[in-house]
Amino acid sequence: MGTSIDQETYLRLRDEVWPALEEGFGIPSGILHAIAWWETRGKFDLATSPKGARGLFQIMPIAEEQVKQSFGFQGDIMNPYIASMYAAALISRLNKRFFGHIPLILAAYNAGEGNVARFIREVRNTGQGFLPLETLNYIQGVRGFMGW
Repeated sequence: MGTSIDQETYLRLRDEVWPALEEGFGIPSGILHAIAWWETRGKFDLATSPKGARGLFQIMPIAEEQVKQSFGFQGDIMNPYIASMYAAALISRLNKRFFGHIPLILAAYNAGEGNVARFIREVRNTGQGFLPLETLNYIQGVRGFMGW
């Protein structure tokens, strides 16, 4: 478990930073708050998972590198403001790739873009596909927090 952000930082992120990033990146309203809440189980801490995901949005190192290369971002992902920018950029890319389809965006955020692309191919080719139960729960939980 990592250090939790303080109440003032949380309120600034929730009320100012996340809505501005969502508008600026053209991503669904409330998605950053919902993902941060789900990823930290409401603790808003800056932990590193056993799988290597880091920070408030539990971004995997490969996704962090992709965002750095695609958007030219720099900075410490353990900083909640920088992590918010990385998450918004990543979700923006997923939003474009999956044509704004929220369940696919969330699945890709959780399970990885390649796994979701494989799922889509399976469905297209066989009429059925498989996503891990963890990912299905993730989609349902984040969407529920968003009120969708």
